[in-house]
Amino acid sequence: MKENIKWTKLTDTKSFETQPQQLIKVRRDEILIIKDDNNYHALNNRCPHMGLSLNASKCNMKDKTIHCKFHSSSFSYKTGVVNDWLNVKGFEKLMIWLYSKFDKDAKEMMSMEPTKAEVFKTKVEEEYVWVGIED
Repeated sequence: MKENIKWTKLTDTKSFETQPQQLIKVRRDEILIIKDDNNYHALNNRCPHMGLSLNASKCNMKDKTIHCKFHSSSFSYKTGVVNDWLNVKGFEKLMIWLYSKFDKDAKEMMSMEPTKAEVFKTKVEEEYVWVGIED
């Protein structure tokens, strides 16, 4: 079966020398591009838990992960696989537990099943990074 991917030219590879993590809007999506060594990885900027920005988070280049700072989830930025899901601790965990006792929506959000981050294909052509998104 042939893939139906639309490729979009993003930015010059040189821009990643000073900024290895960049947020670029493609259609309606914000795509987070991460340069790791000489490889480029693309993922949806929205955390699959609550849709909050992953761009505000930090990458761990050694483990090849990005950590969502809002609810302590982490994902492989190469594959989208969940490494940690809602790994909140201490006072934050207590507050979430209390809040979820009184708010049905909060309880549902905190009991969601782990969900992979959406990742996209990338390529480099003529010193530009491209992202491929399925139509």
